[in-house]
Amino acid sequence: MIPHGVSMDDEQHPQRSLVGGGRMARVKARRTWRSRYAELPEVPYRAIVEASPILTAALDHDGKVRLVNRAMEHSIGLPRAALVGRYFDELLSPTGPDLEVHSPEAPIERGLVTSRGIERRVQWRVVAAEHLSWVFGVDVTEARAAERRLRVVEQLAVVGDLTTGLAHEIRNPLNSALLELKVLARRLARAESVADQVSVEAVRSELGRIERLLADFLWFARPGSSTTQPGQLSSPAEAVARLVSAEVAARSIKLTTEFDPSAAPVAFDEDSVRQVIFNLVRNAIEAVGDGGHIVLRVRAGLGTTELDVVDDGPGIQGDPARVFVPFHTTKPLGTGLGLTIAQRIAIDQGGEVRVHSSPGRTVFTFILPAFHEAGSDRAAP
Repeated sequence: MIPHGVSMDDEQHPQRSLVGGGRMARVKARRTWRSRYAELPEVPYRAIVEASPILTAALDHDGKVRLVNRAMEHSIGLPRAALVGRYFDELLSPTGPDLEVHSPEAPIERGLVTSRGIERRVQWRVVAAEHLSWVFGVDVTEARAAERRLRVVEQLAVVGDLTTGLAHEIRNPLNSALLELKVLARRLARAESVADQVSVEAVRSELGRIERLLADFLWFARPGSSTTQPGQLSSPAEAVARLVSAEVAARSIKLTTEFDPSAAPVAFDEDSVRQVIFNLVRNAIEAVGDGGHIVLRVRAGLGTTELDVVDDGPGIQGDPARVFVPFHTTKPLGTGLGLTIAQRIAIDQGGEVRVHSSPGRTVFTFILPAFHEAGSDRAAP
C-alpha cells in the first residue's frame, strides 16, 4: 500500500549490486514511500510479512539478515534463529547474477540453497529503504520443472513416433538371425568345432544385446498402460532394496535405507514405479563400484513425496541433465535408455526425476505429488 501523496514514480532505482563480490554494497536510497512504509505500526506490519507466501528478508547495509518471514524459514528448512545474522549471499547458490536494486518489473532469478543442499530457483526483487533493504522472492522451482517436463514430453513424443516402425523392421530379421544361429550352434556342437562355437556365441551375444536394446526402445516409444493406486512410496523402495541385496552384499556395497513414516502417500502404478527405482539403484550400483555406499531415502517434500538415491561414486562429468537424453551413456555395455525410461515413467506418473552431482556425491531424486482425497485440500494422512 502506497502512502497518500507518494507515487512509485517518485523513487529512483540505482543499479547497484546488493549481493555479490562476497558482501553487500552500501545503498543510500533517498527517503521515499518505501522507507515511509517501514515506519507503519510494527505489529500489523510484521503480521503482513509473516503471513505472506512471498519469501521475505530484511538486510542491513552489510548484507546481513535481520528479519525473515515464515515462508523463508520453510523454504530453506532452518529456523530464523539460524538465519538472522548470516550474510544473505551465503544462502544463495554460488553462481548467478548479483542481486541489485531494480524496478518491480525486473526480477533476478538465482538459486536459494536449502538446508538439505538442494537448490530452489527463486525470482528476487530488491527494494532499498533508508535503514534496511528488503528482498522479496517468488519460488519458481515447480514452474521451471513443469516447463522441463513439457519439453521432455514433446521430445519423447517425436522420438516415439519416428522410431516405433524402425524398431519393428529391425526386430523381424533379428529374430530370424537368432534362430539360424541356434541351428548352426547345434551343428557345430556335434562337429566338436570349438573355435567356431566361440565365434557363434560371440555373434549371438551381440545380437542378444541388440534385441534387449530394441525391447527398451519399443517400451520407450510406446509405454504400456498403467493403473494408479494411493500408497506409500517406501513400499516399492523396500522391494527394490530386497531385490538388489544379494548383489550389493557380494560386491561389498553398503546400501542404507531411510524411510520417513511421515511422508504423504502418493498415487502410482506399483510395477512402473518399481522400475523407476530399480533403474536409479542399478545406475548407482554401477557408479560406485565395489565397496561403495548407496543411500535409498524416502522423505516428505513441499506438497510431494520424494525418493533420493545417493551414491558416493565419482560423479557425473559434464552436464548432469544429459543422463536423461536417449542413448547417452558412459558404460561400455549400456543402452543409454535406463534413465531415459525412468524419466518417462516418472512423467507419466505425474512426477519427474532430478539429478544433482558433484565429485564424490550424486543424488537422483524421484518426485511424486502427494495424494489428495477427492474434495480435500490436504494430502491424505
